[in-house]
Amino acid sequence: MHRAIAAWLTTHPWRAACAGAICGALSPQMMLPFMILAGAIPVLAALRFDARTALGIAATGAAAAAWVVFSASQPLWWILAGILVLFFSPALLALLLKRTGSMNLCFQVAVLGSAGLLIMVYLALADPVAVWTELLLQVLDSMAAAGLRIEGDRTALVQVWARTMWGALAALTLAMTLGGLFLGRWWQSLLQAPGEFGREYRQLRLGLTLGAIITGVFILALTTESPLAASLAWIAFVSLAFQGLAAAHRSKAGGRLNRGWLAAIYVLLIVPLSMSITVFVLAIWGYADNWLRPRPGTSH
Repeated sequence: MHRAIAAWLTTHPWRAACAGAICGALSPQMMLPFMILAGAIPVLAALRFDARTALGIAATGAAAAAWVVFSASQPLWWILAGILVLFFSPALLALLLKRTGSMNLCFQVAVLGSAGLLIMVYLALADPVAVWTELLLQVLDSMAAAGLRIEGDRTALVQVWARTMWGALAALTLAMTLGGLFLGRWWQSLLQAPGEFGREYRQLRLGLTLGAIITGVFILALTTESPLAASLAWIAFVSLAFQGLAAAHRSKAGGRLNRGWLAAIYVLLIVPLSMSITVFVLAIWGYADNWLRPRPGTSH
Protein backbone atom coordinates (compact mmCIF):
# COMPACT_ATOMS: atom_id res chain seq x y z
CA MET A 1 0.00 0.00 0.00
CA HIS A 2 2.74 2.45 0.94
CA ARG A 3 4.59 1.78 -2.31
CA ALA A 4 1.40 2.55 -4.24
CA ILE A 5 0.99 5.80 -2.28
CA ALA A 6 4.57 6.82 -3.03
CA ALA A 7 4.17 5.98 -6.72
CA TRP A 8 0.93 7.96 -6.96
CA LEU A 9 2.46 11.02 -5.26
CA THR A 10 5.50 11.06 -7.53
CA THR A 11 3.71 10.47 -10.84
CA HIS A 12 2.97 14.21 -11.07
CA PRO A 13 4.31 16.86 -8.63
CA TRP A 14 0.88 18.52 -8.44
CA ARG A 15 -0.47 15.40 -6.75
CA ALA A 16 2.11 15.75 -3.99
CA ALA A 17 1.29 19.46 -3.68
CA CYS A 18 -2.44 18.77 -3.32
CA ALA A 19 -1.86 15.98 -0.81
CA GLY A 20 0.54 18.21 1.14
CA ALA A 21 -2.03 21.01 1.26
CA ILE A 22 -4.76 18.64 2.51
CA CYS A 23 -2.53 17.17 5.20
CA GLY A 24 -1.38 20.66 6.16
CA ALA A 25 -4.96 21.85 6.56
CA LEU A 26 -5.83 18.83 8.73
CA SER A 27 -2.66 18.91 10.85
CA PRO A 28 -3.79 21.64 13.33
CA GLN A 29 -6.78 19.48 14.30
CA MET A 30 -4.94 16.14 14.34
CA MET A 31 -1.13 16.24 14.41
CA LEU A 32 -0.97 12.45 14.21
CA PRO A 33 -0.87 11.32 11.47
CA PHE A 34 -1.37 14.42 9.33
CA MET A 35 1.61 16.44 10.56
CA ILE A 36 3.97 13.56 9.83
CA LEU A 37 2.33 13.00 6.44
CA ALA A 38 2.62 16.72 5.64
CA GLY A 39 6.35 16.51 6.37
CA ALA A 40 6.89 13.21 4.56
CA ILE A 41 5.46 14.39 1.23
CA PRO A 42 8.05 17.18 0.70
CA VAL A 43 10.76 14.72 1.79
CA LEU A 44 9.66 12.30 -0.92
CA ALA A 45 9.60 15.16 -3.43
CA ALA A 46 13.10 16.29 -2.41
CA LEU A 47 14.52 12.81 -2.88
CA ARG A 48 12.68 12.12 -6.14
CA PHE A 49 12.63 15.56 -7.76
CA ASP A 50 14.53 18.72 -6.80
CA ALA A 51 14.81 21.32 -4.05
CA ARG A 52 12.48 23.82 -5.73
CA THR A 53 9.65 21.29 -6.00
CA ALA A 54 10.13 20.04 -2.45
CA LEU A 55 10.20 23.50 -0.89
CA GLY A 56 7.18 24.54 -2.96
CA ILE A 57 5.20 21.58 -1.66
CA ALA A 58 6.32 22.37 1.90
CA ALA A 59 5.18 25.98 1.41
CA THR A 60 1.78 24.77 0.17
CA GLY A 61 1.28 22.66 3.29
CA ALA A 62 2.46 25.44 5.59
CA ALA A 63 0.13 27.94 3.93
CA ALA A 64 -2.83 25.59 4.35
CA ALA A 65 -2.02 25.03 8.04
CA ALA A 66 -1.55 28.75 8.64
CA TRP A 67 -4.88 29.52 6.94
CA VAL A 68 -6.68 27.08 9.25
CA VAL A 69 -4.98 28.52 12.34
CA PHE A 70 -5.73 32.12 11.28
CA SER A 71 -9.36 31.32 10.57
CA ALA A 72 -9.82 29.96 14.10
CA SER A 73 -8.07 32.74 16.04
CA GLN A 74 -5.29 35.29 15.98
CA PRO A 75 -2.23 33.07 16.47
CA LEU A 76 0.82 33.99 18.53
CA TRP A 77 4.07 34.66 16.69
CA TRP A 78 5.70 31.47 17.93
CA ILE A 79 2.84 29.38 16.55
CA LEU A 80 3.52 30.74 13.07
CA ALA A 81 7.25 30.17 13.54
CA GLY A 82 6.50 26.61 14.63
CA ILE A 83 4.46 25.99 11.48
CA LEU A 84 7.39 27.07 9.33
CA VAL A 85 9.79 24.83 11.23
CA LEU A 86 7.47 21.83 11.14
CA PHE A 87 6.81 22.03 7.41
CA PHE A 88 10.21 23.09 6.08
CA SER A 89 12.68 21.26 8.32
CA PRO A 90 11.87 17.74 7.00
CA ALA A 91 12.39 18.93 3.42
CA LEU A 92 15.68 20.64 4.31
CA LEU A 93 16.90 17.51 6.07
CA ALA A 94 15.91 15.47 3.00
CA LEU A 95 18.02 17.76 0.81
CA LEU A 96 20.92 17.22 3.21
CA LEU A 97 20.33 13.46 2.99
CA LYS A 98 20.27 13.63 -0.80
CA ARG A 99 23.57 15.49 -0.82
CA THR A 100 25.45 13.49 1.82
CA GLY A 101 23.75 10.11 1.76
CA SER A 102 23.95 9.96 5.56
CA MET A 103 20.71 9.44 7.48
CA ASN A 104 22.67 9.48 10.72
CA LEU A 105 24.02 12.96 9.95
CA CYS A 106 20.45 14.19 9.36
CA PHE A 107 19.43 12.68 12.70
CA GLN A 108 22.25 14.46 14.53
CA VAL A 109 21.59 17.77 12.73
CA ALA A 110 17.89 17.58 13.65
CA VAL A 111 18.74 17.05 17.33
CA LEU A 112 21.26 19.90 17.35
CA GLY A 113 18.89 22.15 15.43
CA SER A 114 16.07 21.56 17.91
CA ALA A 115 18.38 22.32 20.82
CA GLY A 116 19.68 25.43 19.05
CA LEU A 117 16.17 26.77 18.42
CA LEU A 118 15.24 26.14 22.04
CA ILE A 119 18.30 28.03 23.28
CA MET A 120 17.44 30.91 20.92
CA VAL A 121 13.94 31.10 22.43
CA TYR A 122 15.39 31.35 25.94
CA LEU A 123 17.83 34.04 24.80
CA ALA A 124 15.16 36.03 22.95
CA LEU A 125 12.52 36.07 25.69
CA ALA A 126 12.99 37.97 28.92
CA ASP A 127 11.00 35.37 30.89
CA PRO A 128 10.26 32.23 28.84
CA VAL A 129 8.46 30.53 31.74
CA ALA A 130 6.05 33.45 32.22
CA VAL A 131 4.79 33.08 28.64
CA TRP A 132 3.41 29.63 29.46
CA THR A 133 2.28 30.54 32.96
CA GLU A 134 -0.34 32.94 31.61
CA LEU A 135 -1.47 30.55 28.88
CA LEU A 136 -1.77 27.60 31.25
CA LEU A 137 -3.78 29.64 33.74
CA GLN A 138 -6.19 30.53 30.94
CA VAL A 139 -6.50 26.84 30.04
CA LEU A 140 -7.25 25.90 33.65
CA ASP A 141 -9.83 28.68 33.89
CA SER A 142 -11.51 27.36 30.75
CA MET A 143 -11.52 23.83 32.16
CA ALA A 144 -13.04 25.07 35.43
CA ALA A 145 -15.74 26.97 33.53
CA ALA A 146 -16.55 23.73 31.68
CA GLY A 147 -16.97 21.87 34.96
CA LEU A 148 -13.60 20.09 34.97
CA ARG A 149 -11.82 20.30 38.32
CA ILE A 150 -8.06 20.05 38.81
CA GLU A 151 -7.07 18.70 42.22
CA GLY A 152 -4.17 20.22 44.15
CA ASP A 153 -2.45 23.59 44.19
CA ARG A 154 -3.23 25.18 40.85
CA THR A 155 -0.39 27.70 41.03
CA ALA A 156 2.21 25.06 41.86
CA LEU A 157 0.93 22.82 39.09
CA VAL A 158 1.17 25.62 36.53
CA GLN A 159 4.71 26.45 37.61
CA VAL A 160 5.79 22.84 37.14
CA TRP A 161 4.23 22.65 33.68
CA ALA A 162 5.40 26.10 32.55
CA ARG A 163 8.99 25.36 33.50
CA THR A 164 9.45 22.81 30.72
CA MET A 165 6.70 23.62 28.20
CA TRP A 166 9.15 25.09 25.71
CA GLY A 167 11.16 21.88 25.96
CA ALA A 168 8.07 19.74 25.47
CA LEU A 169 7.16 21.78 22.38
CA ALA A 170 10.70 21.46 21.00
CA ALA A 171 10.68 17.71 21.64
CA LEU A 172 7.33 17.35 19.87
CA THR A 173 8.69 19.35 16.92
CA LEU A 174 11.74 17.09 16.77
CA ALA A 175 9.55 13.98 16.82
CA MET A 176 7.29 15.30 14.04
CA THR A 177 10.29 16.39 11.95
CA LEU A 178 12.09 13.06 12.22
CA GLY A 179 8.83 11.20 11.68
CA GLY A 180 8.28 13.06 8.41
CA LEU A 181 11.89 12.52 7.32
CA PHE A 182 11.82 8.79 8.05
CA LEU A 183 8.43 8.18 6.43
CA GLY A 184 9.36 10.13 3.29
CA ARG A 185 12.69 8.32 3.00
CA TRP A 186 10.96 4.97 3.47
CA TRP A 187 8.50 5.80 0.69
CA GLN A 188 11.36 6.75 -1.61
CA SER A 189 13.28 3.57 -0.81
CA LEU A 190 10.22 1.44 -1.62
CA LEU A 191 10.32 2.86 -5.13
CA GLN A 192 14.06 2.76 -5.74
CA ALA A 193 15.83 0.50 -3.24
CA PRO A 194 13.57 -1.66 -1.04
CA GLY A 195 15.19 -2.42 2.31
CA GLU A 196 17.71 0.41 2.14
CA PHE A 197 15.85 2.63 4.62
CA GLY A 198 15.76 -0.18 7.17
CA ARG A 199 19.53 -0.56 7.00
CA GLU A 200 19.99 3.19 7.42
CA TYR A 201 17.56 3.47 10.31
CA ARG A 202 19.04 0.56 12.26
CA GLN A 203 22.39 2.37 12.32
CA LEU A 204 21.11 5.60 13.90
CA ARG A 205 23.46 6.81 16.61
CA LEU A 206 23.93 10.13 18.39
CA GLY A 207 27.64 9.52 18.78
CA LEU A 208 30.03 10.07 21.64
CA THR A 209 30.09 13.88 21.46
CA LEU A 210 26.31 14.29 21.53
CA GLY A 211 26.10 11.50 24.08
CA ALA A 212 28.46 13.40 26.39
CA ILE A 213 26.48 16.62 25.90
CA ILE A 214 23.24 14.82 26.71
CA THR A 215 24.78 13.36 29.84
CA GLY A 216 25.76 16.87 30.91
CA VAL A 217 22.22 18.11 30.23
CA PHE A 218 20.76 15.38 32.43
CA ILE A 219 23.19 16.23 35.24
CA LEU A 220 22.31 19.93 35.05
CA ALA A 221 18.58 19.18 34.93
CA LEU A 222 18.84 17.00 38.05
CA THR A 223 21.17 19.23 40.09
CA THR A 224 19.98 22.73 39.20
CA GLU A 225 16.70 24.62 38.89
CA SER A 226 17.49 25.78 35.35
CA PRO A 227 14.36 25.78 33.14
CA LEU A 228 16.61 25.65 30.07
CA ALA A 229 18.38 22.49 31.26
CA ALA A 230 15.03 20.89 32.12
CA SER A 231 13.69 21.83 28.68
CA LEU A 232 16.77 20.50 26.88
CA ALA A 233 16.25 17.22 28.75
CA TRP A 234 12.99 16.78 26.80
CA ILE A 235 14.91 16.91 23.51
CA ALA A 236 17.50 14.51 24.93
CA PHE A 237 14.82 11.98 25.90
CA VAL A 238 13.17 12.07 22.47
CA SER A 239 16.46 11.75 20.58
CA LEU A 240 17.53 8.83 22.77
CA ALA A 241 14.12 7.20 22.30
CA PHE A 242 14.61 7.31 18.52
CA GLN A 243 17.97 5.61 18.93
CA GLY A 244 16.40 3.08 21.29
CA LEU A 245 13.75 2.32 18.68
CA ALA A 246 16.51 1.88 16.08
CA ALA A 247 18.25 -0.51 18.48
CA ALA A 248 14.99 -2.46 18.81
CA HIS A 249 14.79 -2.79 15.02
CA ARG A 250 18.42 -3.90 14.93
CA SER A 251 17.70 -6.54 17.58
CA LYS A 252 14.72 -7.75 15.58
CA ALA A 253 16.81 -7.94 12.39
CA GLY A 254 19.45 -9.91 14.28
CA GLY A 255 16.88 -12.36 15.59
CA ARG A 256 17.22 -11.25 19.22
CA LEU A 257 13.79 -9.61 19.41
CA ASN A 258 10.53 -11.19 18.38
CA ARG A 259 8.46 -9.35 15.78
CA GLY A 260 5.52 -9.32 18.17
CA TRP A 261 7.53 -7.42 20.77
CA LEU A 262 8.50 -4.80 18.19
CA ALA A 263 4.85 -4.40 17.21
CA ALA A 264 3.96 -4.05 20.89
CA ILE A 265 6.46 -1.20 21.23
CA TYR A 266 4.71 0.74 18.47
CA VAL A 267 1.29 0.08 19.99
CA LEU A 268 2.50 1.33 23.38
CA LEU A 269 3.93 4.45 21.71
CA ILE A 270 0.57 5.51 20.30
CA VAL A 271 -1.51 4.72 23.41
CA PRO A 272 -1.60 7.89 25.56
CA LEU A 273 -1.54 6.05 28.90
CA SER A 274 1.62 4.10 28.02
CA MET A 275 3.39 6.58 25.75
CA SER A 276 5.48 8.33 28.42
CA ILE A 277 6.83 5.19 30.06
CA THR A 278 7.56 3.63 26.66
CA VAL A 279 9.55 6.68 25.56
CA PHE A 280 11.40 6.58 28.89
CA VAL A 281 12.32 2.89 28.46
CA LEU A 282 13.38 3.43 24.84
CA ALA A 283 15.50 6.40 25.94
CA ILE A 284 17.32 4.23 28.47
CA TRP A 285 17.86 1.61 25.76
CA GLY A 286 19.11 4.29 23.37
CA TYR A 287 21.49 5.73 25.98
CA ALA A 288 22.98 2.31 26.64
CA ASP A 289 23.19 1.57 22.91
CA ASN A 290 24.98 4.86 22.26
CA TRP A 291 27.76 4.05 24.72
CA LEU A 292 27.97 0.26 24.49
CA ARG A 293 27.53 -0.41 20.77
CA PRO A 294 30.91 -0.89 19.07
CA ARG A 295 31.79 1.88 16.66
CA PRO A 296 32.23 1.05 12.97
CA GLY A 297 35.64 -0.41 12.38
CA THR A 298 36.06 -1.48 16.02
CA SER A 299 37.08 -5.08 16.45
CA HIS A 300 34.80 -7.33 18.53
